Amino acid sequence: MQTGKKYFLSILFIVFLANYSYSQSHSIDSLRNVLKTQQDDTNKVNTLNALSDNLWRMGRYGPALISATTAQELAEKLDYTKGIATALQNRGIIYSYQGNYPQALDYYFKALTLNKKTGNKKGIASNLGNIGIIYDEEANYNKAMEYYDQTLALYQEIDYKKGIATVTSTIGVIYEEQKNYQKALQYYQRALTMNQELGNNDGSARDLGNIGVIYYDDKELPKSLEYSYRALSLYRAIENKNGMAINLGNIGSCYLLQKNYTQAQAYLDSALSLSKEIRQMEVTRDVYGSFFILDSATGDYQKAFEDHKKYLIYRDSLSNRESVKKITQIEIQYEFEKKEEANKAEQEKKNIITYSALAILSLLFILAILFINRQQIRRKRDKLLFEKEKEQMENELKNAQIMLDEYLKSMVEKNELLEQFKTDVENLKILKAREIDENRIENLENLNKATILTEEDWNKFKKLFEQAHKGFFIRLKEKLPDLTQAEIRLVCLSKLKIDTKQMAGILGVSTDAIKKARYRLRKKLGLSGEYNIEEIDISI
Repeated sequence: MQTGKKYFLSILFIVFLANYSYSQSHSIDSLRNVLKTQQDDTNKVNTLNALSDNLWRMGRYGPALISATTAQELAEKLDYTKGIATALQNRGIIYSYQGNYPQALDYYFKALTLNKKTGNKKGIASNLGNIGIIYDEEANYNKAMEYYDQTLALYQEIDYKKGIATVTSTIGVIYEEQKNYQKALQYYQRALTMNQELGNNDGSARDLGNIGVIYYDDKELPKSLEYSYRALSLYRAIENKNGMAINLGNIGSCYLLQKNYTQAQAYLDSALSLSKEIRQMEVTRDVYGSFFILDSATGDYQKAFEDHKKYLIYRDSLSNRESVKKITQIEIQYEFEKKEEANKAEQEKKNIITYSALAILSLLFILAILFINRQQIRRKRDKLLFEKEKEQMENELKNAQIMLDEYLKSMVEKNELLEQFKTDVENLKILKAREIDENRIENLENLNKATILTEEDWNKFKKLFEQAHKGFFIRLKEKLPDLTQAEIRLVCLSKLKIDTKQMAGILGVSTDAIKKARYRLRKKLGLSGEYNIEEIDISI
């Protein structure tokens, strides 16, 4: 249920930044054709800024950065302040999408200074909002709230209703990230009312989806379903497939929590199909995580294992994509610096044309090509090695997990049989002919005692567990050195998501004993009510 929030933040970049005077209806090719005939004046600055805007929206950050830089240089020559501010804003956007937040902040603050000089209040609000987004992405919520409040005040001053609604929703996101759900709900409801009055279906859909997430977090599932369905309906009306995929997944998650597995399966299937169609990897990852829970709950452990493996693949792919983004950023910076060097060399060539200067430039060009080729070969080699190691690790984990699942299944079946034996013993004890069955009762009780998890069983279990979760016991010992053997068993079974009843059967104790043991362990570890033992397992 976290995907909706992230989608909302990505939309905010565009909302805050859509303040350019030049129409974005122009295509990239038509803008480039216009540039060929333009003189070096303010119109050309506007065209270059519009071209940069179109390029970064399509993810072409290298050319977008070059266009924005060229626009800034020309605007500075013409002393065209508005053009400079827009170019700086574009450069800030590009660096923020690349995750280079310090550089993005530098350009946003420069743009803010210029807009304050010219009194461009809408531009000032846009700059302030983008600065708030950067601090939000860095989890510096106090700073983010400071800039969002300034943005909201300025939009209220100029009576820009759509901006007011957007910032109100954004403040709700901040409170939600801080787990202040009551405050978040208040701001989302305010934003929803404003967007509905404006007829802004896209904003209304996002607010409805965010409200659905709040109710999900508060376990108010009927309300969560109500708002998620309303959001889904609006997204369908405006044909927003990204929003549809998010809310289909959210609805499936609600039904999963209600243990309505049929409905959960239907909506999660729809979410998975649509997210793959539009290549929304975050939604696809989260849906596989929900399927893992669903298939585990319905006893399809083989499918649950496959779901978990796919979840890990998408999670790692997203992580790798962030790494690729950083590499791309370095390459773009290199291309940009190379262009600046070429421009500088061109200026020098106009003043002093010598063979020595040309030779140096040629040598630098050759060295740059050799460097790039070497980096490409290294990246390909590292990628092949990584994929081979990953495949080997996945095979080892799969085999270990299968063995552990089979062992646990046999233990559960054994303990179910023991429960039946216990029932037979109790029934025999109340019979009038009890003395006749004394030998049978004694044998059953001895069998019960003999087949409860012994030290030999525990050693076998530990061996299988270590194969599936390598180094777990070492990390557990380092993090929690004072645990008893009984507490270690409880932590291990918790990590495997064994429920209380099955855990009691495996350990040969009552469910109340398990609950008391959990309570003592939480108290020993100093866990407050909002944290679970399972969260310790995840962190180890």
